[in-house]
Amino acid sequence: MDRKPYTVIFALILIGSFFLPYLKGPNGSASGLDIVTAGSDHGGDWQILLLKYVWILIPLSGLMLLIGALNNENYFLGRGLWTWLPLLTVIFVVVKIYLDAKNNGSGSVSVGDLVEIFGVGYWIAFGASLILAFYNPRSR
Repeated sequence: MDRKPYTVIFALILIGSFFLPYLKGPNGSASGLDIVTAGSDHGGDWQILLLKYVWILIPLSGLMLLIGALNNENYFLGRGLWTWLPLLTVIFVVVKIYLDAKNNGSGSVSVGDLVEIFGVGYWIAFGASLILAFYNPRSR
């Protein structure tokens, strides 16, 4: 497959995954849009704000990849940045949630506990970002 249609398809998948449930909990699920637009009762704690707004990097990367692919593969800041940024974002979120749960919770958090809290949107974003980062077809 050429790079252009491949990039367009996975950019649209990244953008679409933002509107699917990213996190599941006892009170329901939350999409990336819900997480970013939710009000904060924690004041100005920068770590909570960082975790809240880092989710924007996933659809932003998808949008920049889509624009770059449709613009004759002329990417703002290069294609490599926009293909690796979503993967680094989902890895950052997993590590941050794990460390927060371990430090603030009971002290022991299993991988199964982490897998249970992530929704279908997160897993779609993770899969698409993994493919975008490591599979790089040549342009014709």
